[in-house]
Amino acid sequence: MQLTETLAELLKFNIAYLVRTLEGLPVEKYYIRPENRGNPLIWLMGHLVLNRGEIVEMLGGDPATRDLANHFARGTKPVNNPEAYPEPANLMKRYIKMASITDHLLKNCNQTLLDRPSWGQFETVGQSLAYSYMHETHHIGQMTYIVNLPSVKAPKKQTSFARPEDKKVSTTKIVLESLKSVFSGA
Repeated sequence: MQLTETLAELLKFNIAYLVRTLEGLPVEKYYIRPENRGNPLIWLMGHLVLNRGEIVEMLGGDPATRDLANHFARGTKPVNNPEAYPEPANLMKRYIKMASITDHLLKNCNQTLLDRPSWGQFETVGQSLAYSYMHETHHIGQMTYIVNLPSVKAPKKQTSFARPEDKKVSTTKIVLESLKSVFSGA
């Protein structure tokens, strides 16, 4: 498998993971700023779309994301007015569209493109692509963290099968069994 095919697969994993992570999240939760100062999900989502647009541009495609730069580029500050932002569903649609274009371009590019000089802090397009993947993955990690904050996460219904005391015992048991298998050479 070529490097570009591997990168395409990794980027596909990112989008699948993000869609699953945000699925069913109420719209109002996208605007919560962690600790009243962190980037809200809406800003991170727009930033991801913009990042994918940069990947598309590096690969020679038309990013069609320049309209997002005023709100989501590095260094911009989130605003506390939800009306200033596109709807989360619209950003997700654009992200999915950029992902499809990225996938196509990566699967149809060659080593010559990756070795081409790049603008910015990296010498080659390949290095810039590697950084962009890491950058996107970092922000998806932030989004996962935010979605799981008590102020964002919807409380789960307690069932008789998932009582906290049962979960702790079973988790501890699983970890201990895993450690035993590592040290016993099994």
